[in-house]
Amino acid sequence: MHAVVRRFRTTIVEGRFVSLFASLGIIGMRGAMFLWGNKPPVTFSDSSFLWRYIAPFFTDPLISLIASTLSVFLIAWIISAMNSRFNLIRSRSNLPFVAPLFLLSLHPWFLMMSGDYIAILFILLAFFPLLRSYQNPAAYLFSFRVGILIAVASLFQVFALTLVPLWWRGEQSMRGSQFRAFLSSLFGVFLVYVSLISVCLFLDDGAAFLQPFLSFSAISLPAIPGFSLQEWGTVALVALFFISNMILSIKTYGRDKVLTLTLMQFVVFMIVFLLLLQVVYWIQTVFFLTLGIALISYLNAYFYTKTVSTTNVYLAYTMVGLMMLIYLSHFPPFQRLLP
Repeated sequence: MHAVVRRFRTTIVEGRFVSLFASLGIIGMRGAMFLWGNKPPVTFSDSSFLWRYIAPFFTDPLISLIASTLSVFLIAWIISAMNSRFNLIRSRSNLPFVAPLFLLSLHPWFLMMSGDYIAILFILLAFFPLLRSYQNPAAYLFSFRVGILIAVASLFQVFALTLVPLWWRGEQSMRGSQFRAFLSSLFGVFLVYVSLISVCLFLDDGAAFLQPFLSFSAISLPAIPGFSLQEWGTVALVALFFISNMILSIKTYGRDKVLTLTLMQFVVFMIVFLLLLQVVYWIQTVFFLTLGIALISYLNAYFYTKTVSTTNVYLAYTMVGLMMLIYLSHFPPFQRLLP
């Protein structure tokens, strides 16, 4: 093993205190952007059943920052716990925890607490019953739990319902097509929404139930924006980041155990469709992009944990440097230095 790769693995991938130092660094990054960076530029239309009632508790920017930071740490912890629970990366690695922390702290959008974070937490939890159902004859029990978790996620972000048909792709890959399991997942969704309808009827507020569904009709394909050269460069770098990491990860996980291979194929499938849905609902929400970043962070963690190539290690350093440039571009002093 080359010295560069060995140093990368011992100091970053397997370093004892890397998670602690990374956590402190991410808190510092988010705090610095909150104090001196650009404030979150937009708010999105209400597309949830419950978030509208919770949102007033986070109107204070500092409370919103603290809540969003805790949410990002929970997302990273769930991804790391999933990796450890199912031994997906068969070696010690800090990256499943560190990668989502870093990628979800690069833009002012991620400083705002929103229903997206709560929905993503439930969606990530849905991976646990999905993975437990691998080659399990009682798969319908796990599908039922997945249906409930995704339905609860949709109460905070109704666009989470788009994952129900996408999720069946993962269900099929884990144990093949089982009609009973499919019905069980739909029944889980049905139970949550029957309870929701009952509450709305009890409160005599049918509009509260129907309004979030109208968000699905608000398709907002983006026009070609009038970006500056710097902004187009950023878009190109982000696109290159997503595409290159998916391609490199595919070449790596193809030689791993079947469970890991199956999960990774499903994650890539999800990321592709999430990015397409983000384009379709460009103005309405960043839910699809945020979930996509959380998932691709695991692809990054897997690839850079497994790599033994010096080229890939240098690529990792380069990508971190480019991501830091994107982060710094949201600070006014650095904006004045850029063309």
